[in-house]
Amino acid sequence: MPIAVWRVADVDIRWSHRRADALSPRLAALVVGVHTRPGDTIVSVGHDLALAGAAGAGGRGYRSVAHPNQLAGLDQAAGTVALIVLPWPPANQPRGMRRESLIAIFGACRRLMSPGGCTIVALAGLPPDQTFVEHSSALIPAAHQAGLGWLQHIVAITAPIVGQRITWRTAPADPAMLRAAAHLKVHLDLFVFVARGGRRG
Repeated sequence: MPIAVWRVADVDIRWSHRRADALSPRLAALVVGVHTRPGDTIVSVGHDLALAGAAGAGGRGYRSVAHPNQLAGLDQAAGTVALIVLPWPPANQPRGMRRESLIAIFGACRRLMSPGGCTIVALAGLPPDQTFVEHSSALIPAAHQAGLGWLQHIVAITAPIVGQRITWRTAPADPAMLRAAAHLKVHLDLFVFVARGGRRG
């Protein structure tokens, strides 16, 4: 599948300490602009302020649920949602979700999606003992079994880049802070899934 690189560093310092799985205003605006149209409905797991703001500014409807399992309860919205944003892993279940549970979550997404709609899984910063492959190798087959196809992998670079090099805002002197800085998230991986056989033109 194709890989796209988006440079989406925000200059607004208020967003520098946001949750690792939250979208920045610039990234949210791009996601909304590329994958939805005015009048569409957007659903996110967890309330994302930037995504809600981008939806409102673009004339889209916005709803959120607290946990992926609650997507199945949005029956009244079935077949009408243009974009579902699913931060991963869930905050209260960072590791080890059963394959059946993953398939059920993606199945709920598939039922909610409008023709041509998409589900985006935003892979958050992972602990040092977890890997990108560990999560992607579970998510992609589960999505496929639920009727979704992998459209694209977007690498959204969230750190400022000057002269093709990532620029850090601070250089902490404390050793503990330096160790923490080594694990700062400088990009967000977005997996874009669409219903197999149905893609917006």
